[in-house]
Amino acid sequence: MENSKKIEKKTNSKPKQKSLARILLENNPFDKIADLNRIFMKKLGVLEIFDDFIYWNVGRANFIRIFKLLWEYPIVGKENFPNTGGAMVVSNHQSELDPWLVGSAVHKKVIWLSKKENFDIPIFKSIIKPFGTIPIKRGKQDTDALDKVRAVLENGGCIGMFPEGTRSPDGELAPFHSGAAKLCLETGVPYVPCAIFGAYKVFPKHASLSKIKMRDGSIIKIVIGKPVYMDPSMEINYENIQKVKDEMRKDVLLLQSGEMNVSRIIRKGISISIDQDQVKIDDLIPSRTISKEIGEKISDPTKDFSIS
Repeated sequence: MENSKKIEKKTNSKPKQKSLARILLENNPFDKIADLNRIFMKKLGVLEIFDDFIYWNVGRANFIRIFKLLWEYPIVGKENFPNTGGAMVVSNHQSELDPWLVGSAVHKKVIWLSKKENFDIPIFKSIIKPFGTIPIKRGKQDTDALDKVRAVLENGGCIGMFPEGTRSPDGELAPFHSGAAKLCLETGVPYVPCAIFGAYKVFPKHASLSKIKMRDGSIIKIVIGKPVYMDPSMEINYENIQKVKDEMRKDVLLLQSGEMNVSRIIRKGISISIDQDQVKIDDLIPSRTISKEIGEKISDPTKDFSIS
């Protein structure tokens, strides 16, 4: 009898109604105007030019001003970032601000990955689209997203990733996943380690926007390490992927300790230090052809991207 009453209550229960604020947010005019604008720009063939303008003149330029105003935003190692060729930017992950903090610290456009669900969030989805953000499905093989990432790297662009896979719950550096390392070996691009200081204190995981600390003496600092190159002769296998992944984490830890990493070529068994100014990009970034067999033997890299 009691069970039948419970079933009856569940059947008769009304679906939860959306609040007025939620309805207004979902139907905001900003997203509709932004989408129409992107469609119009694409028809004119100037969408890429428009996105670059937004990235450099609206986004990055103002982010730098805001970050300096609120948290001083000192940047160490700007000169270390490669001037030519593609690169994988890898960093520790402390807050939701991290992609903008790291991306604004370098002189090349950095494209980040974001979980597909973020492209359903009103207003936020319209903000991240002009930055070239690549949507990726969480917890499953997303071939389309990975193809876009490889295309960016192979065409001389920069991809930003947080190999920890999510924001740190305590500010400490968590173990790295292997997705970024695998992509470096596949495409032959170097990785550039970066370290974020202070963002965890300002905007920790699970904190609401109202809890962000601003102009209270908190400082957010970015340190850009030296590029680390892949030996073109290295095979793309589990052992080498783990080696590159471990080297990535050691470099970020080194930056966090206050020391600068060494620019080098990672080879099987050894890493050779190099003079960064004498690196010939064409010699170190070959065109690789990845066999389907190798790809299937390596675990799904989509689980390794930061999509928090």
